[in-house]
Amino acid sequence: MNNKDNGFLKPTIFATATLLVSTGIRNTIGLFVSPIVENTIMSLTDVSMAMAIGQFTFGLFQPLGGILTTKYRTFTILFSGAVCLIIGLLGIKIANTTLLLIICFGLLTPAGAAASSFPILIGHISKAVPNGKRTIVSGLINAGGSAGQFILAPLIQICINNYGYYGACIFLACAVVLSIIPSWFLCRTKITVTSEEVTTSNISDTILDNDGIRKELISVFKIPSYLFLHFGFFACGFHVAFLATHLPGEIGFYKYSGSVIALCFSILGICNIAGCVLVGILGKYIKLKNILTGLYTIRLFLIGIYLIVPKTIIVFIIFSIVAGFTFGATVPPTGDITARFVREKYFSTLFGMIFVTHQIGSFFGAWVGGMVMDVTGSFFFMWVIDASLSLLAAIISFKIKENGQNRV
Repeated sequence: MNNKDNGFLKPTIFATATLLVSTGIRNTIGLFVSPIVENTIMSLTDVSMAMAIGQFTFGLFQPLGGILTTKYRTFTILFSGAVCLIIGLLGIKIANTTLLLIICFGLLTPAGAAASSFPILIGHISKAVPNGKRTIVSGLINAGGSAGQFILAPLIQICINNYGYYGACIFLACAVVLSIIPSWFLCRTKITVTSEEVTTSNISDTILDNDGIRKELISVFKIPSYLFLHFGFFACGFHVAFLATHLPGEIGFYKYSGSVIALCFSILGICNIAGCVLVGILGKYIKLKNILTGLYTIRLFLIGIYLIVPKTIIVFIIFSIVAGFTFGATVPPTGDITARFVREKYFSTLFGMIFVTHQIGSFFGAWVGGMVMDVTGSFFFMWVIDASLSLLAAIISFKIKENGQNRV
């Protein structure tokens, strides 16, 4: 292994470990929906609203975190996020109304997760990553969140079964405390700028640094392909939040136990790891826009097949496998394409803005899902909406010009 590889290997490992906890918590939050509904006076719509606000808050705080990285040390942001996560999780003890649940799961917890989210972490180490390896590094880091889902889902379910949902929150708070350790090592590790970055994006930043974030925003929003990425991520957010929030309820609707739900979540998480890594590798050989088109198309066919087959345990397992491969795999190619449109200094902010759009979709995926179930008694119409958005995202993704030369 050469010295250039050594320059980003350690930061990648620490960033992956950090994301494991924060994203693992965020992706398993749906396991708390039914226990909260069953043990409080809140309805499914009320709990879904709190979760939906949390999805939006998560997206809103990501570009804010990107801006703060230009003013404060990364560890300050990561540590502050850990504190918010801990307070939000422990505050569930008194969250027996919709307002208090919104404060805990709608504001504090997602804000804390956003502070250690993918754009913040990849933005911190991006100077050390050669352009040709950015997609695979992005895939590895993003896989950390999937590993968190795989590890945490069964542990959360065990805690809920034996100690109630607040016992599970205490367990997660302890996990957040432990996550501060890799965060500290990440920020202590020296980031070595690659010669490739010095000769390209850093020179560009030096020449154009006076433009500022305002001109960067105006410029990048004139790029049609950047806007296409926004819509694709809106559809992605709707899909991911719907599954993360309501897949447990969908499985429970067919009278399967919490163990089956946890198994499906774990399978989804482990397959998400494989999907992120696989996409990171394929990004070196296949056009990124074609990868995105393929991922959204797979989701479309998956939903269509799911709607017409009997809902057995095997079906839910197969569904979780296929859904897992596409769950977070859209992130590495979307991030890599974004990096071709923006200067490195503003990458965290502008990729974070795409995540805002993602989380707007997530808001509707979480909230409308609960409302549809309360009104109609099933999630059928949500699946139809999800399939329609996946179709549109596949079409739009195919129109992306990913070479970065369409900037005006």
